[in-house]
Amino acid sequence: METIEKFCPICKNKNKRWATVCTHCGALLGNQHLDSPKTIREAKSLAEISAKIMASPIDDSLIPNNGIAIYAAGTSKPVYLCFDTELILGRRVDGVSEGNVLDLSELGGYQAGISRRHAMIRRGKDGYELVDLSSTNGSWLNNERLVPNKPVPLASRSQLRFGHMRLLVVHHSASKMIMTGQLG
Repeated sequence: METIEKFCPICKNKNKRWATVCTHCGALLGNQHLDSPKTIREAKSLAEISAKIMASPIDDSLIPNNGIAIYAAGTSKPVYLCFDTELILGRRVDGVSEGNVLDLSELGGYQAGISRRHAMIRRGKDGYELVDLSSTNGSWLNNERLVPNKPVPLASRSQLRFGHMRLLVVHHSASKMIMTGQLG
């Protein structure tokens, strides 16, 4: 008999059977040993990952005036991106071209539980906003779970977590963007 849902070992909520991370609490799902509650060692390693991302040498002069820099945990160089209104963070599917997408597949996005259209960063009148696009494994901004399809302000040097992937987003402030004519 095939299981239709997975139950989270931590919060006991139902999840879709293909989910790798609980959509309610963020715990790992599946038949792995990682399903157990986090140990102190695992919690320390998550804190160490966050600290390493935050300690990355950041050269603000390299960030485009109309763009952002994204630092991924475990990589040595950031991705610098320019976009007019919005940027989709997710995974490209072979043969499908859909607008301005940052393909996280090359950073292990599939294994980290990244949805094809996981989240969106868009430029608003007061700066950047982050929106979870009803992703399977959820999005977190500075350790706060995002409500799907609800935009939240995205401050520079914010930490993001999509599934198991951790990112740091750096951009110029809205005031600098207004002075350079990027916002109007």
